[in-house]
Amino acid sequence: MESLDLTDADAHKLISILKKTVSKNKYVLTEGSKGRIKITGKLDGIEHQFVLYYMYAIDNIHLNFADSSTGYTLVRINLDSSFHNNSDGKVRGHRVELFSETEFKAKHDTFTHYKAYPLPHNSFKDCDDFFTTLQQIFDYTNVKNHKSISFIENNILSI
Repeated sequence: MESLDLTDADAHKLISILKKTVSKNKYVLTEGSKGRIKITGKLDGIEHQFVLYYMYAIDNIHLNFADSSTGYTLVRINLDSSFHNNSDGKVRGHRVELFSETEFKAKHDTFTHYKAYPLPHNSFKDCDDFFTTLQQIFDYTNVKNHKSISFIENNILSI
């Protein structure tokens, strides 16, 4: 059986690092925008790199916090009408996907390392708004001072 380079405990530790993260970059967000935001977190004096991949389109929004060194998804929110196949069945529509060592073993497909949950789930609410969803992911990961990450559309400050 293939193995993951992270355990659930490792993923939780990485999320803890995210909780102390600050970025000071400006980005432009328009219909069809996709890209990534490099994020450096620090915990107990040790720096770690993350990336927030984003895609923005009407009825198709994705935000994916990943660990830079492994590329594994830690927290992902999909606001679309498609589905994800969990080992115990499909989750359709708006969903949050969380790193799961258990799901990796259950799926046994060598790549699925997260489990999907329909929204709302835990602290994640269901909505259609990119910025509300971005705020939710920041709240979940406890990212502070995220106002320094700015998405600008038509020269209007959106955050």
